[in-house]
Amino acid sequence: MREINLEESSPKAIEPGEEVRAVLLPLKDTHLLLPNVTVAEVIGYREEEPVVNSPEWLRGVVNWNRRKIPVVSFEYFIHSEAVEPGYRARIAVCHNILHHADMPFIGIICSSIPRLARANAASINEPMINELLPEMAYRHVTYNGEDAWLPNFEKLCEATHKAVQG
Repeated sequence: MREINLEESSPKAIEPGEEVRAVLLPLKDTHLLLPNVTVAEVIGYREEEPVVNSPEWLRGVVNWNRRKIPVVSFEYFIHSEAVEPGYRARIAVCHNILHHADMPFIGIICSSIPRLARANAASINEPMINELLPEMAYRHVTYNGEDAWLPNFEKLCEATHKAVQG
């Protein structure tokens, strides 16, 4: 089992025999696949406070552990529109890998409860089609037959920080 460092900005290829502990975050029609160490906690969905002049993908901020954390709709980068959370929605509170002292966490809206995953060379396959990747995506893959995206988490953290700071 390989340990993932939070400073890794882009996923490296998984070598045969190597395994990474991960979390599969369910979105509307797909998933996000993140290293397990990235996710600090999963909380129930709560209404966000809007951020003035923010992009559509930034839903707002919520209170978590006496902090205000920005909440992102990753669906916006895939479908060009933010999806309204359903009754089973959750927020995955993730570490900001850029270590901004004023914004140590970012929330990502999930359509339901995330689940643990064991990513290895056999479980991850890249689609055969050439596609233009969304701005915040590093790679589009299938994980054990399910559609999944590997986000460019460093870029997402930087864009979120800029959007919140104005």
